This record gives sequence, structure tokens and C-alpha cells, in this order.
Amino acid sequence: MVKTYKPNDFNRKCQIGVTKTVTTPTGGKVEKIDPATVLNVRFAAKMRSLALQFQIIGTTTADTFDIAIRHNKLVTKKMCVQIDDVLYNIINISSDESAKLIKFDILTLQAKKKGA
Repeated sequence: MVKTYKPNDFNRKCQIGVTKTVTTPTGGKVEKIDPATVLNVRFAAKMRSLALQFQIIGTTTADTFDIAIRHNKLVTKKMCVQIDDVLYNIINISSDESAKLIKFDILTLQAKKKGA
């Protein structure tokens, strides 16, 4: 059974978009979301069960977390999510392709590694 979210669950904002490398005034390079591709989205934090947390220990998804957003076909795995000035890669998108009026996507996010 799919969880239904209430409107007040979507109490945080994030930016989703394609990243580009920007040179800082000191000559360093920083990745930022391209303002031309940015989508401002509200999201709900999604909790994992304790059993699932134990199952994924030691796997590549151990340091990931999930958020729920309203269904948006424009969101792809090539994009990044910025929450509170931290960039995250989209590891997986679980899209709701049902015939419901209000659909949700579950995004699995992982913190973007800094440096090369």
C-alpha cells in the first residue's frame, strides 16, 4: 500500500537542477545548480523502517536518504538536489505512474562528494 502524504508534510523547500562548475574569485572551482534549470520544490522527509536500515548496512545505499516530492516528469537522475546549501546526487527516482490525480515521486539522495 502506498503512503499518502498530507499537504502539511511538505514543509521544507529544495532546489532541483543541473549543476555547473563555477570559478570563484579566488580561483577555486565550485559546483552550483544552474539558475536556468532550477526547479523550486517542496518536499517531505521519508522515514525508513528500522528493519530496512539494518538491511542496507554495508551496501552502497547505506549513506542515502529519501524524500517525497509531487510527481514531476522534468526531474531526472542527471540532476542534483540542493537542501540547506548542501548538494545531493539523485541515486534513484521511484515515480508514481498511476492514474491518481495527485502523484508523488520518491527520490533517493546521496551527498555529493567534494573534490575529484
